[in-house]
Amino acid sequence: MTHRTHTPQRFYSLDVLRGVASLSVVLWHWQVFFLPFNKLGAGFSIDKQPLFDVLSFFYKNGVVAVQLFFCLSGFIFFWLYSIRIADKTISLGSFSALRLSRLYPLHFITLIFVAVGQIVYTGITNTSFVYPFNDTYHFLLNLFFVSSWGLEKGLSFNGPIWSVSIEVLLYTMFFVFCRIFRRNLTALILITLVGYFVQRYNHAIGYGVMCFFLGGIAFIAYEKIVRGGDTWKVSIWLPLITSIAWLVTIGVASPNYGLTMSIGEAPWILQKIISNFVVVVLFPMTVISLALIETKKGTLGKRWAFIGDISYSSYLLHFPLQLTTALVTAKLAISQELFYSPWFMALFFMALIMISLASHRYFEVPMQHYLRLRLATRGGSS
Repeated sequence: MTHRTHTPQRFYSLDVLRGVASLSVVLWHWQVFFLPFNKLGAGFSIDKQPLFDVLSFFYKNGVVAVQLFFCLSGFIFFWLYSIRIADKTISLGSFSALRLSRLYPLHFITLIFVAVGQIVYTGITNTSFVYPFNDTYHFLLNLFFVSSWGLEKGLSFNGPIWSVSIEVLLYTMFFVFCRIFRRNLTALILITLVGYFVQRYNHAIGYGVMCFFLGGIAFIAYEKIVRGGDTWKVSIWLPLITSIAWLVTIGVASPNYGLTMSIGEAPWILQKIISNFVVVVLFPMTVISLALIETKKGTLGKRWAFIGDISYSSYLLHFPLQLTTALVTAKLAISQELFYSPWFMALFFMALIMISLASHRYFEVPMQHYLRLRLATRGGSS
């Protein structure tokens, strides 16, 4: 029996996954409160962090969520833009305008905020907070979204922006790829392999390329499944296999109890195998599984889609909020022991989510509409 299926207008489940990935990075970055740049507290103890028994996996492995970001971006961009770019129904100028109108306004505001905040923090403590390269040269790199293209001496200003800088580079590569190769699977596999080997020379760009185009491969696989008419079957067994694979992987990486050990604590060769398996196999399988379930059932995760709506906001705003918190604690000479408190963490996340919601609704969306309207009147958007 053939079950007719249609690609959803929006993948709410993938939006939610992106939001969870963003908050995972925030949890991983909780440790920056304890870095030695702040001299007011005792030495850092990872297992004393708030709710460690529950959140240890994120404290230790949350940074891997950035690779999931890239994979999700690849899937979404091949879904939304690959045919339009290949058929030349959207120009490079129009594509760039669409992306920069979404990304740049909040980036610019947070860049200025952190630049001022670092000046104030340095005046109080005689050192930078976490990211030390806050000079004119790195400001210009950040201003033009090229802060992680290999021109930098290290992370600077609003440090988490490094992955967005890589994304901007990936957008250019994606556009050129689709114009030349359309969605050729062989070319997709080859560029993914190139990304894997580039990691040896530039880790950030290498795994950005690898994961983004893995996301593209995942979309091609999803599209093939949907067109094959077996979506209802695959949407049952693939998520089941993916779930089992996740449980086994976590179990291997955490032999004592659930999520209490990180992948990084496994023997080196096992660590390498597990990390590659997670990024190359589990991330694409997870994305395809969610997309198939949503294609079959419709609007999976719609109720929680706001988490995805604010993923960019929470990702860019969490370090400015941490810097602000560090400024206050440094000025008042409050010990770092405060950051071990679950109640303080809860307060921090509540503040971050509320600020992110306000930013998305009252600043990012209006600015996006304004910029696209202005660019459209000049013939720069479509």
